[in-house]
Amino acid sequence: MTLKPDNLFIDPPSGWKYGFPKIIPPEHQSRTLEWLVEQGYPKKLLDSMGDYFICRYWNGEEND
Repeated sequence: MTLKPDNLFIDPPSGWKYGFPKIIPPEHQSRTLEWLVEQGYPKKLLDSMGDYFICRYWNGEEND
């Protein structure tokens, strides 16, 4: 049996409108905000929240 490392999920505010939650690939975890915009999250919405932009994160399998 091979164990896979857990995936890191992200769910930004109102993320369901833009296809979230999604798994953040490990190579993009150091640039989360840019990656969110690349994935279709509106930069205008992200910017409007300023310091109060808070996302939910969790580890799990893709089918959890």
